[in-house]
Amino acid sequence: MTFIDRYLPIISWIPKAIEARLLTRHMLFSIPKQRPAVRESARQVSVLDEAAIRESAVFQVQLGRKRNVRFLPIETNIDEIPLAENEVLFLPHSLGLMKYILYYNDGYLPMDIDTFVDPKRELNTAQFKTVPAWGLATVYRTNHPEIAEGSLYYGLWPLAPYSVRAITSVDHGDRVAYQDIPRFKGAREWLKLIEADDFSLMVSDYFEYFKIGITYARELRDFGYFGAEQLVLTSASSSSSQVIAMCVKELNPSMPIIGLTSRRNISLVERLPYYDEVYTYDDIKASPNAKATLFFEVLGKEAVTAECFDHFEISRWWFYGQGSERLLFRFLKKNSRGTFYTNLVDSYIYAKRHSVSDAQILSESLALNQKYELEKLWASNVRQISSNRDLYALYNSFIHNTQPSGEKVMYRSPLHPQAS
Repeated sequence: MTFIDRYLPIISWIPKAIEARLLTRHMLFSIPKQRPAVRESARQVSVLDEAAIRESAVFQVQLGRKRNVRFLPIETNIDEIPLAENEVLFLPHSLGLMKYILYYNDGYLPMDIDTFVDPKRELNTAQFKTVPAWGLATVYRTNHPEIAEGSLYYGLWPLAPYSVRAITSVDHGDRVAYQDIPRFKGAREWLKLIEADDFSLMVSDYFEYFKIGITYARELRDFGYFGAEQLVLTSASSSSSQVIAMCVKELNPSMPIIGLTSRRNISLVERLPYYDEVYTYDDIKASPNAKATLFFEVLGKEAVTAECFDHFEISRWWFYGQGSERLLFRFLKKNSRGTFYTNLVDSYIYAKRHSVSDAQILSESLALNQKYELEKLWASNVRQISSNRDLYALYNSFIHNTQPSGEKVMYRSPLHPQAS
């Protein structure tokens, strides 16, 4: 391990982010030119007439103004839409809708989401953009010789009734197909579609967390756990922290894992077998702090993070989740041995450098699902929606923070044969 890797890991993260195309020339040089137009468009406010919501339309959010939404009418006679060579028409089967979908609006410019979501320039306008979401889509029609009708693919999809995507290559051995979007300048990981015919709905909703957990656990092992003797995770009840905890335990059962959670969720977290000790945020000072500690921050609340830095002897730390950029650079002043951990950079680069295929990650995910009965634990409260009215109501519940805690919502295209 180099001096930079050990003591200033955020610096060694930058070349990885460039290789994964999360940091690009487009981000550095194109964004400053576009921001004035975005600010100007954000001043132009229109009010949605709920009575005018149409089902044959795409849900859109105004760039720079998350609360301002509308529905763009689209063609819904999907049997007649022409498909060019190697193009496939996908219908969303089950896209996981969580609060993270709010944050893509901020990333439209730096991450080139526009080109990815709307490569055919049919779903977006200059001011209003379609939201993407992770999950499964069904092949409804295909003009690609290696993509079969009725098959399922996992990826990041436009939150629209259907999507036409060009496929450049298919590798059935690694169970992955690659989208052909020559103009796209953003994250390489988005271009992958994973063959998912044996996916459970649980894994389809959480596959990105499994990518992070599986690669993170291997990286800890490869680096000898950075000399630490325990791992501390915030937001221990969240699916992301649970996956990290169970993946680390799989590779190193003797590594003590401490979960920090709210008072409301402590009884749930105490029952989970991959945490050795559990404490509420009010009781952080009661947790063991004599050992060198790995710290994985998921919660994103500055007061909790500050108390953890004061209490634990942190030898290495990572931030994950929305809003992590602001907190990470603030806490680097206290402890320079911190960096990000993301699926789009760290998982992608680790898997690429160590030949870990998506098929392997899928297999390990399904094994963890079976071992810990995650389907029962996580998927017991799932609501499926297909109508634009329900989608609009859900989005507003995220905006106003009124979505019931613990409820999982999956979007299925109203055009899907299995839509309710």
